[in-house]
Amino acid sequence: MKKAKKRPAVVQAYRLGDESDVVDGLTAEGEIRLRGDGSFEVFSQEAKGHSGEIAHTGDYIKLDSSGTPYPNSAEFFEENHRHIAREFYEQKSNTVSVWMYGDPMGPEIQYLVEHKHLTFHEDEPDRYFQAPLWDTELSAAKDAVIVFYRIDRDENGKICDVEFNFVAEDEFKKTYELTEQDS
Repeated sequence: MKKAKKRPAVVQAYRLGDESDVVDGLTAEGEIRLRGDGSFEVFSQEAKGHSGEIAHTGDYIKLDSSGTPYPNSAEFFEENHRHIAREFYEQKSNTVSVWMYGDPMGPEIQYLVEHKHLTFHEDEPDRYFQAPLWDTELSAAKDAVIVFYRIDRDENGKICDVEFNFVAEDEFKKTYELTEQDS
């Protein structure tokens, strides 16, 4: 697998449940919906035309480079961002493993297929990758990148859990850079 590093950046983010004109505006536009159980449905690039990604009060909403919202769990966001002022946060630059269509399918992708229900759809290039993420079925185009945020292994090196997501190709190119480091 390849390694990539998030480019250091200052981002705007909004905590769900806090007062925010931006979240109110996204809600009015239908990009975020409040559900009857108090959770939120967020229509990221990967959730367009489907059910939205489910987020909860206290989770954060960031806007990608196209202005489309996407959720971060409170734990992940607070671990990977430093508050600067108001809605501005410095995003830490962490190295992650990534996989792109055409790369060899290693044990990490096999784990996603067998345990995380990742499927490939050759007949749907705009929805080539599909998997249940954020309490909904997300999809991404064939040129998207699978980003591994966390790969847990047991004492024998066997994969026992993976945290991942899809990142649209244009967003990946704007916010990540591939490194020379191999996994």
